[in-house]
Amino acid sequence: MTSEFPRSFSRGRKWSLSVNTALALMAALALVLMVNYLGARHSKRWSVAANAEAELSPFSKRVLAGVTNTIKVTLYFNKEEPLYQMSWNLLKAYRFANDRIQVEAVDYVREPGAAELAKVRYKLSDQNARDVIIFDCQGRADFVYQGELSDLDVQQIMQGKSNEAKRSHFKGEALFTAAIMNVISARQPRAYFLEGHYEHNPESDDGAGYSRFAGVLRENNIAFDKLRLEGPGEVPADCNLLIIAGGAQKLPPEVLEKIEKYLKQGGRLFALFNYQSVLRPTGLEKLLSTWGVAVGRNLVTDEKHAMSSRGNDMVVSAFGTHPIVKPIYGSSLYMLLPRSVIQDRVASKGVDAPKVEQIAFTSAGGRVLTDIRPEAAQQSATDVIGNVPLIVAVEKGGIRNLTAGLGATRIVVAGDSTFLANDNIDREANHEFASHVVNWLLARNDLLVPVPPKPIVEHKLTLTATQIESARWILIGGFPGTALLLGGLVWLRRRR
Repeated sequence: MTSEFPRSFSRGRKWSLSVNTALALMAALALVLMVNYLGARHSKRWSVAANAEAELSPFSKRVLAGVTNTIKVTLYFNKEEPLYQMSWNLLKAYRFANDRIQVEAVDYVREPGAAELAKVRYKLSDQNARDVIIFDCQGRADFVYQGELSDLDVQQIMQGKSNEAKRSHFKGEALFTAAIMNVISARQPRAYFLEGHYEHNPESDDGAGYSRFAGVLRENNIAFDKLRLEGPGEVPADCNLLIIAGGAQKLPPEVLEKIEKYLKQGGRLFALFNYQSVLRPTGLEKLLSTWGVAVGRNLVTDEKHAMSSRGNDMVVSAFGTHPIVKPIYGSSLYMLLPRSVIQDRVASKGVDAPKVEQIAFTSAGGRVLTDIRPEAAQQSATDVIGNVPLIVAVEKGGIRNLTAGLGATRIVVAGDSTFLANDNIDREANHEFASHVVNWLLARNDLLVPVPPKPIVEHKLTLTATQIESARWILIGGFPGTALLLGGLVWLRRRR
C-alpha cells in the first residue's frame, strides 16, 4: 500500500541541507580564523577595574616600545605574600605590551629546586634571596625588592590608633620600568652630589636626608655618587649631572672655579638653596648671577597658602610654561621658607646670554622678607608683595627646549632644598617634579611623563553573627535548592 504523504526529506533535500550546513560551518570557521589573525596583530586591552594596578602609563609604554632584546623577569616570591598578586598582574601587562618580556614565577617555599637554581644564577645571598623581582637582559641584571614596592602609612601607629603599618601606595610600575631601562641601557647617566659643606646626604634615611631623592635617580636609570672638589681633582668626565643640595657653608674659591668651568663646558647643574644659607652665603649665588639667576638674600612666605599655623611653609600652584612643570599642571609643590630665585634681566640680555625662565611662583599674596635675623625673619613696610618666583630653569647653547647637544648648558635653581628631603619629597607633586627636573637637565624631554604610585584600596566586609548565619544558610541551602527547583520545573514541563 503506497503512503498518501510524501517523504519529509528527499535524497536531494538531504544533500542540500548537508552542503548548506557544511558551508555554514566553514564560513564560521573562516570568520573565527580571520578574527584571531587580526587580533594577534592588532590587539587591544581595556582595564575595567576601578583601581587597576596593571594599567600602564604612557611613559612605561614608550619604554617598552623600545625593547628589542629579550628580558627575562623572574618573580622570586612567596605566593602568599600580599604584594605577589599585584606584581604578577602588573608584569603580565608588561608582557602583553611587548612579548619580548618573558615572565616566570618561582615560589621559593613550594619550589625549592627552582629557587636554588635562581639563587645560584643570580648570586642571591640568604639575606636578599626572599621576595625579589629579577630583570635580566643579556647578562645584565637588576633587582627590585619587596620593601621597595609599597609605601607604608604609619599615621595610625603615630596616633596610637593601631599597631600595624598599612600599605598605602604600590610603586611597582616606576620600579619595574626603571629596572627595564637599567638592563637595556648600555650606559647609565651618572649624577654627583657635592658634599663637604653640610649638603643633604643622598645616603641618609633621616628626615633631612636625600635617600628618597636618590631613589628618584634610580627610578630614572641614573647612577649617582658623592663628590668633593677640594684638592687637585676636577668635576669627573663622566658627570652628566651635578647636584648641589642645600649647604650652609661658604664654598672655597677653587670649588666655585671648578663648578664654573664644568658649566662652561656644557655641564648640567641642579642647585637648591634653603633658609640656612641666607645669613651664610655659599658663594654659589654670585656664580649663578653670571648665568642670569638672582638668588635672593631673603625668605619668602605666602600666608594664604600656608599649611602650618606658623606660616613657614606654602603650597605652590602657580607655574610657567616650561617643559619641567607642564606635566604637573593642576598639582602643587610643597615648600618650606624658600628664597626668591629670579631672572636677572640685565645678565640675561644679549644674543649669547643664557635663556632664563621662571617656572614656579607664589600666589599674588607672596611676601619677600628681607629683615633676616638669627632668631627669625621679620616683616617690614618695604617687603615686596606679589607673585614671587621660586624656581628657574636656565639653558645656553643648542636649540632651546630641544635635545641639548654637546656644549649646551642646562641649570635648574630652586630656592628651597628641604622640599625634596625625605620628610617632604612625597608631599604634593614634589616627587614627580624631581623626576622631571633631572630628565630635563639630562635632555631627556621625551621622559617628562610621570609614573605615580597607585593607591592600594582595601575593601572590608563586616558582618554580624546573624548575618553570618544567614549567609551560611544561603550558601548551604539556597544555591543547591534553587538548582533543584529549576530542575523540577523543567521535569514537570516535559511531563506535560
